[in-house]
Amino acid sequence: MGNTDRYFGKPTSKGAEEILLTQIKQEFTTPADAISDYIELIEKNINESNLNVEDELEQIKTGCIKLIAQYEEAFKENTGLNATHENKTPEEYSELRHNLRTPLNAIIGYSEILIEDLEEDLSEQSLADLQAIISLSREIEKAIEKFVDYIRGALNDQSEGEVNDQLESAEALFKSLGNIDYTFELNEHVQNSDILIVDDNKTNCEVLERRLTAQGLICRKAFDGKSAIKEVNKKIPDLILLDVILPDINGLELLKTFRSDHQSDSLPVIMVSAFNDVDSIAKCIQLGAQDYLPKPLNGTILLAKVVSCLERKFFREREKELVNELHIRATTDQLTGIYNRRVVFEALEKSYAEVQKGERNNFSVIMLDIDHFKKVNDTYGHAGGDEVLKVMSSTLNQIISEPNILGRIGGEEFLAVILDDQLGDMNTFCDKLRNAIKGNTVKFEGNSIKITSSGGVANTDESQNASDLVNKADERLYEAKKLGRDKFILSKSSNQGG
Repeated sequence: MGNTDRYFGKPTSKGAEEILLTQIKQEFTTPADAISDYIELIEKNINESNLNVEDELEQIKTGCIKLIAQYEEAFKENTGLNATHENKTPEEYSELRHNLRTPLNAIIGYSEILIEDLEEDLSEQSLADLQAIISLSREIEKAIEKFVDYIRGALNDQSEGEVNDQLESAEALFKSLGNIDYTFELNEHVQNSDILIVDDNKTNCEVLERRLTAQGLICRKAFDGKSAIKEVNKKIPDLILLDVILPDINGLELLKTFRSDHQSDSLPVIMVSAFNDVDSIAKCIQLGAQDYLPKPLNGTILLAKVVSCLERKFFREREKELVNELHIRATTDQLTGIYNRRVVFEALEKSYAEVQKGERNNFSVIMLDIDHFKKVNDTYGHAGGDEVLKVMSSTLNQIISEPNILGRIGGEEFLAVILDDQLGDMNTFCDKLRNAIKGNTVKFEGNSIKITSSGGVANTDESQNASDLVNKADERLYEAKKLGRDKFILSKSSNQGG
């Protein structure tokens, strides 16, 4: 005789009785639900092969429906506040066991008949599915025995030990909670999505995998938390179906582990559990799950939620791409790929204001352009001119690196805001720029185009505001042109080049 005190009205901790009953019920509902799924899969395969086995399949299906209904009724009658198990006689317990076994025997019997009579006609997959139904039925036999023994307070030592282990595992889970016929047509953008199924029950994994792969999705499986972590590290899936109860790490702790490394937008998770209560669902969502699926799983709801989750992920990623693309278009020059006029002038205004507030040291700007650029356009056309602008931009960008800011402000004109205090002597820097540009040869349609550049430099310590700073640099650029080009003028008394 088991220790009935801990099961009837004297739970060892808050919710212990509910946890225990959930575990016992799940041992029945998990294989029963899997049988329903296998029946559906077998029907689909057999309908495609035109075999006349509707009557046998109907008997199996009817037996499964009766079995689940009778178990639900017995469970409701013998558990909870209105339980009547204490008033039952031994004969009534035997009758309960018999009533539950009767539809189960029908399931086993008709499955065996189909295997024996149609072994050569059925596909290997359908035969394997029928064998799986028989195997699952044997599990249900044990679950029925355990349920009846439980309600009459007669769990054997082995069963009681298993229950105690399950109770401890479930109580740890609750502690974590306290602390922490429909056809889908997948859109092209979610087809071949990678889904990781995490469940210690291999039957559950197989049924889920077959349902999802039938819709064009790709599935991987992990039977414990550590394996799931390895799979995610190997390749981040598009979606995880995560069972709450696992043998090593409970699902909530595993969810927290995933969320510490991945945002929900990049790694969505749907939790799966027999604990179908508001607190459990709320906690899962709070910890970062995208959705929650109660057991037993309904195939239609499963697919609906999986597809919805994958589509949300796709559209969020697409939105990020569009925002990034719009940002690039708004901030860069479309021809050269460097910053555009708006960005470089905004940076200049901001940096100048920081100098005035004493938050930044004085800095310089360089205004420069390509010498004789009109002649390049006249000789080689605008396509040739565009190629010269690209090469010029690339050359400047290699030398004028962050935190300095380079932008094309119009035509062949460029403006550089030199913010790097460690850059060194400006004469030397400008000479480096001028020589790099002069040393380039632009290849265009078999032609070699040589270019030079002129520039003007001004510093914040000689200007009144940002506009004045740019005007001084522009004046010195104009002066460099008058002096023969291929020069950089830093002040009225000095120049670099030529």
